[in-house]
Amino acid sequence: MSQFHSTLSRRDFMKSLGLASAGIGAASLGGVNATAPLFHDIDEITSSPSAITKKPWWVKLQDKPTVPMDLSLLKPGRTKVWCMPPDDPSGPVTLRAPGYSEEETRQKFTDYFKKEWGTWDPGPTMEGFGDFPERTTEHIGPIRDNALLAGLMPFLFGKLPDEIIAAEKGQYLSYLLDKPCGWRYAAPLEQRGGTKWQGTPEENLRTVRAAARFYGADDVGAIEVDEDFLKVMWGVSRFPFIPVPVQFEWGDVDDFVPTPSATRPTKIIIPRRCKYFVHWTMRQPPSRLKHDSGTQQGPSQGWTYSRNPMVNVNIQEFLWGLGYIALTNWAGYLIPTGYAGVVSGAGELSRWSGVLTPKFGNQVRGMYGFLTDLPLAPTKPINFGGYEFCKTCGICADACPMGAIQSGEPSWDAPETWQNPGYLGWRLDLTKCSHCPVCQGVCPFNTTDDSFVHNLVKGTVPNIKLFNGFFANMERNFGYGRKPYEDWWESAADGKEPVFGIDSTQ
Repeated sequence: MSQFHSTLSRRDFMKSLGLASAGIGAASLGGVNATAPLFHDIDEITSSPSAITKKPWWVKLQDKPTVPMDLSLLKPGRTKVWCMPPDDPSGPVTLRAPGYSEEETRQKFTDYFKKEWGTWDPGPTMEGFGDFPERTTEHIGPIRDNALLAGLMPFLFGKLPDEIIAAEKGQYLSYLLDKPCGWRYAAPLEQRGGTKWQGTPEENLRTVRAAARFYGADDVGAIEVDEDFLKVMWGVSRFPFIPVPVQFEWGDVDDFVPTPSATRPTKIIIPRRCKYFVHWTMRQPPSRLKHDSGTQQGPSQGWTYSRNPMVNVNIQEFLWGLGYIALTNWAGYLIPTGYAGVVSGAGELSRWSGVLTPKFGNQVRGMYGFLTDLPLAPTKPINFGGYEFCKTCGICADACPMGAIQSGEPSWDAPETWQNPGYLGWRLDLTKCSHCPVCQGVCPFNTTDDSFVHNLVKGTVPNIKLFNGFFANMERNFGYGRKPYEDWWESAADGKEPVFGIDSTQ
């Protein structure tokens, strides 16, 4: 067995970048031995769990998430509550920040964008862009940006055109996500003369990851359904397009049992053999995201919301094709997406209360998954320094036009009904958030520039907390965040933007 022992230390690594000084790397910084070797040998690296999960070299795997949790604070069987006035879990979901009037919201964004770029053309309203009345007063921005989103809206959230809705006369709700237990377009496997796929849990995870990436997902992880999972899982929830609450029960059944129908269930019985949860992510076009300038979701968000419902169906039908069943967690139908993303190792909790990922920052717009009976090797939580970095950064909170992102230290407090207790973190004020693109355009971890400075940042923050404040200020001063909205059009027209807006080699 070959052994290649590296003598490269963190001090030598930083010296090779020309950034080391007499005081850097010579002592223990932030409780970490700065002269400890980075690697032991190649065989150790290739046989480690990271070889399966494919995380960047600076990401550490660990048994528990970086965010402290106390799941004893959760009551099993909780009801998922949406933020709206009045607080009615069976009422319609609103995209608007209900804590502000339409006039206040419009003025806040007008002031923000004019301060940011000196001028802002609100463009046409969003009238006709969906079934939300407030869109008659909302704006996406200049006509080209507005039209870019208009091109995505016919299939937003997997919605079918109105002509199809009229033709099917109410048989379905006319969304790709109408059937949370799956469409099952293919006949059952045994009927087609096949036998279900049989692989080890590790092989199964790699198989699902390969398929998911083919369909358009990014990272894929897995969680075993254990006592903690059941504490966090909703007892009563509501799928975004099903107008009534849905109750979940576990039972001795062979398949999911939705009643009274598969498309409008008020109750779903889950087979006890569904002991695994497969988690997948999907990111937004990163460059376009930095240029979005609307009072609500811009083209980059619309891009993913028009495509990730299809990805959801693709993966679910793939599992069915292998001979396994799956119940969707699209939009947190079963379990909070933040918990699933943190525990499966997709990322760490961030200040904006979503999941911050090591490769894509907070520009991930799909963090979903499935409850399934396909045996899967669980993936571990990760530590790349994101949670600690957010403690000293605060750029997103400073930038938020609505004041929806919590400043200061993380807290155990969850005063609102839609806020989850049980973790030490930050909680987004949904009464103020209008789903605008600002916070996702300013996060330092979203920087995709090839400058070694930002590679150094990502490789340093897990271990040397002393630099976190410095790196955040560097981000502010160097202007790697949001970009003028007109500039993207020239870059894209010149072929400098990748097809679909995403460089899949990252």
